[in-house]
Amino acid sequence: MVCCVSAALIFLAGGLLFPREKGPSRPAEAKAAEARRPAEEQARLVDHGRYLAAIGACAACHTPPDVAAQSPGPIDTAALDKERRFRTEPDWFQYMDTGGHNYLSGGVPFHLRFSGTSNGVVYSSNITPDPDTGLGGWTEDEIVRVIRAGERKAGSSPSLLYLFPPHSFFSNLAEDDARALAAYLKIVVPVPNKLLSQQSRHRHLPADQAPRQPAVASELKVAPTGRSLERGRYLINSLVGCRECHSYQKFTEKGPVLQEFVGGDPSDPFVGVFRLGPDLPLRPDERGFAVFPYPGYAVLYAGNLTRFGAGGDLNHVRTEEIVRAIREGVSTQRDKYGRPQPLAHVMLWQFYASMTDDDAFSIAEYLKTLRYMPHSVEPRLKLYGTDWEAAFRQVYGSFNALTGGPDEVITDADRNLLGKEAK
Repeated sequence: MVCCVSAALIFLAGGLLFPREKGPSRPAEAKAAEARRPAEEQARLVDHGRYLAAIGACAACHTPPDVAAQSPGPIDTAALDKERRFRTEPDWFQYMDTGGHNYLSGGVPFHLRFSGTSNGVVYSSNITPDPDTGLGGWTEDEIVRVIRAGERKAGSSPSLLYLFPPHSFFSNLAEDDARALAAYLKIVVPVPNKLLSQQSRHRHLPADQAPRQPAVASELKVAPTGRSLERGRYLINSLVGCRECHSYQKFTEKGPVLQEFVGGDPSDPFVGVFRLGPDLPLRPDERGFAVFPYPGYAVLYAGNLTRFGAGGDLNHVRTEEIVRAIREGVSTQRDKYGRPQPLAHVMLWQFYASMTDDDAFSIAEYLKTLRYMPHSVEPRLKLYGTDWEAAFRQVYGSFNALTGGPDEVITDADRNLLGKEAK
């Protein structure tokens, strides 16, 4: 959760637009339960769920980009020009469905590489209340359970979500927050997704990657509130993915150990590293190497957030400056000419723009309590031009060596997964 919201969520220059929402048809038991809830309480839950979905960046994974379907016939030059700009614009946020007609309807492909010979694809789910391909037949309790434990409603196949960030830390959500999210998701505009009508296409994973049991949901009933370190810690552990992006896994004999908040590292191809390039899949059936668009292939490693903590060289940075970075994407550090500089677009500030003062300051103040851990990867941004194989080796080379993989880092399985012609 980068893993990671309203009927058509749009953040433009820090603004937030919420188009119309309407209620779907729901099972009688769900309607009865909601009827017993006072109208004011229901409205409060929906509003709070809308806010949590925004700062949790649900739309980043569950909203397919606004691109035209490929079809034979005359070339639509306007659509072609729009797609060309999408594929070469460093601002990945422009991939979002700004019209809102695909909002939260799922079907975004995530191409996962586990080793040189083991890979797979997961499609994000339709979390609109569409009765056939979404959550239309789900009760509020069932939605709460799938958010916190990754356990689908009875009779679903597969029965469990494939848990990777951000779903891996939604189990830490308090029950009241998960219920607010569920209440919100039940009132967004239902959008059918024909791709997801075929259950077998939700994921294609090796057997050893299939989840065997649900996550253990937190016993926390009510989330902490106000401006406090407790609130900041809670948000980072349950909804806002600072830890998930700004850490890396250190592989040991006992297994991977997460090095929290210290940034990315070339030794870990899965956490804290972002693969950028023009081959980002725009349509569900496309394949590509990049996670985010970029005019040319590049690899970016997340920064070390402990530098803002006790003993860190950025400990002097004011909380207000960190808040600005979170909500506006402006770096706390100036360039060599003393000018403000933007953060990389993979930072989800477009979603965090709506974060309240209390929540943004709670997170910033919590970061300043971290203990500084020396860790540097320079240069953090590495550019490879049109050489996708060099960028690929930068990310997966050490992992292949670590796991005893083949000498040739890029295998036919990789090329087949990524849509590149096998040599």
